[in-house]
Amino acid sequence: MQTAPLAISLLLLLAAPAAPPPDVEVAGADAGAVRVPSAPGAWGGPRTGEEPTLSDRVADYDIRAVLDPVKHTIIGTEKLTWRNRSAVPIREVYLHLYLNAFESEGSTFMTERRRLGALRTDVETREGEWGYVELSRLEQGGRPAPWTFVHPDGGPETDHTVVRVDLPEAVPPGDATTLQIDFKSRLPRVTARSGWFDSFHMVGQWYPKIGVLELPGERGATRPRWNVHEYHLNSEFYADFGAYGLEVVVPEGFQVAASGVAVGTPRKGAEGVSFRFRAEDVHDVAFTAWNGFAPPLTATWTGPGSPTVQVEVWYPPEFEESARVALQAATDSLTWFSRTLGPYPYPRLTVVVPPFNAFEAGGMEYETFFTTIGSNEFPMNADGVTRSTTVHELGHGYFMGLIASNEFEEPFLDEGLNQLSQTRMLAGESYRFRLPALARWLGFRIPDLASWDWERLAGIGRRQADPIAGNSWKRWSGASYGLVYSRTALVFHDLEQVIGTPLFEKAMKLYFQRWRFRHPGTADLREAFVDAGADRAFIERWFEEQVFANGPVDDRIVTVRAEEVLPALGHSVKDGKRQEATEDGRRKEIDAAREAWKKEHGEPADGKPGPFPWRNVVAARRHEAGVPQVLVVTFEDGTVEKIDWPADQRWGRWELLRPVKVRSAQLDADRKIFLDLNKLDDGRTREARRGPAARMALSLGGWIQFLLAMLESL
Repeated sequence: MQTAPLAISLLLLLAAPAAPPPDVEVAGADAGAVRVPSAPGAWGGPRTGEEPTLSDRVADYDIRAVLDPVKHTIIGTEKLTWRNRSAVPIREVYLHLYLNAFESEGSTFMTERRRLGALRTDVETREGEWGYVELSRLEQGGRPAPWTFVHPDGGPETDHTVVRVDLPEAVPPGDATTLQIDFKSRLPRVTARSGWFDSFHMVGQWYPKIGVLELPGERGATRPRWNVHEYHLNSEFYADFGAYGLEVVVPEGFQVAASGVAVGTPRKGAEGVSFRFRAEDVHDVAFTAWNGFAPPLTATWTGPGSPTVQVEVWYPPEFEESARVALQAATDSLTWFSRTLGPYPYPRLTVVVPPFNAFEAGGMEYETFFTTIGSNEFPMNADGVTRSTTVHELGHGYFMGLIASNEFEEPFLDEGLNQLSQTRMLAGESYRFRLPALARWLGFRIPDLASWDWERLAGIGRRQADPIAGNSWKRWSGASYGLVYSRTALVFHDLEQVIGTPLFEKAMKLYFQRWRFRHPGTADLREAFVDAGADRAFIERWFEEQVFANGPVDDRIVTVRAEEVLPALGHSVKDGKRQEATEDGRRKEIDAAREAWKKEHGEPADGKPGPFPWRNVVAARRHEAGVPQVLVVTFEDGTVEKIDWPADQRWGRWELLRPVKVRSAQLDADRKIFLDLNKLDDGRTREARRGPAARMALSLGGWIQFLLAMLESL
């Protein structure tokens, strides 16, 4: 009978002393967008370029990884040197074990997937395809360092993506310590950015990585705190800058591409062929290994303030055309981002096009290294996907990489601002959707979709559940998290239209220059706009309504009418005498005036003045958040007047006394305000125009008859 032993075990467990509380607090599940600007000296202050290294290197790694492409395992050794930037001794550090997100259905990642839905293509993990990372040795100065799984965000006990390490010896302020770590990683079937398919291996977030110790004045911190969140479904990553030495050992016949720069030439040894890389002033490394790559495509790029950059694209032979598109997109993007933000500081950029059935590995970013998407026939049947994906992933090298915002707590600072930059770059390009061959032969065609129209389709909604400035895991749904991308692009597009492109670009350059190789928060972005010259009151209101909140914009024209201004009935005073204008008298006065006008000017007509002026009335309503608008009023004689409608006015009514009637009124005539929920009610004519509706109805009716005839003939 097992009852007694079980009871004894439970009593012993309850009697065991609890683990001591940490000396330094840990950011929890409620952490999110920061409203308080960071201190000027945060993260060591702005990088001037005069320092001996590009970044203030905090965590340096020396990693050796032996890949078994059959078992999909990595036997790793890691020498991690970490510097205590704080003014207090540090007795515990925290490590991310990201691959444990794919260990079982009990991880935080998997439980959120059940609640929020699939990430990307929702690849099903089958028997033998789970992934994990195990620690087999963890020492400080030759002494074992005990470690414990912890759950900073209150995730399930079965989540093993964060460990607390209790150091045998505290790290004094300003000093550094070195941890020796042995680990084994097993890659999952490729899903959510990392893993394997057949012999192709995309190896990302695969090694024990230390969390970030934030200090007072950094991203809203008031005292030292560890920022080390669990691996959530929609979150990505956050880490300190440092330097990485990476050795990857693979069987003969495999090729390896990785972050950083190759060191020397591959060397054969007892365990396989060794490839060495060095990546400096970055906060992550990744690599890919496969025995099916074609020889890489290469190009050289140069730009003001940047070193000469060697660009390589690794790809499967059948996706050569996609690789050529990716190579061109990469060099175009280097030019765009270095012009609109600042120089690209690294000498090498590696792009990987994953093979067929490894689609999940595509579209993921690491510094100096990223994956794009290639195919001969995209699942979404759209031309332009390789180019736009390549632009997007390279842009992450700036927002995720160089600016290094916290992707856990403020994902819009990376994904959203990057989506904005991508769409600005590709504004003159479109997605072209391809229908099946039979539909094309019959003459069917889907109109091209411009880049900004794509963002409007994804980012506009009347009752959105979450603002863009929330963290990555407290989201109503997967679609709500998706607003971090498209709605951010729309919010800052419209901000650019209001303050003007020169000021907008000045602010973004200032943001990059001030925060490169550091870690800004949302308020730091806001302050960059103010310091660049934008009005503080306006910028603060914009951020409160559109960033920290999600105020929809819904401005519409509700009235356009004209009425002739005829002599008034009732009493008036003329030559000091009171007299009454009667209906009969007014009619005679009107008739006389019309006859006199006709003799002198001819018959009055639309577009020409008459004997009496017109009172033109235009009215507009503002149902949601306000943005500055310009009302364009067009009259029948072709004249145009523009009227400013301030953002703080809930409605507007304008009476315009003019010689001719109003023809139409239009808000946002230049189509600058993309946040507006319905662009169809931005304009209105005085008289209804039934021609366009009739043409659309006839066209639709014709197509319906055509389809019915086809069905009948089958």
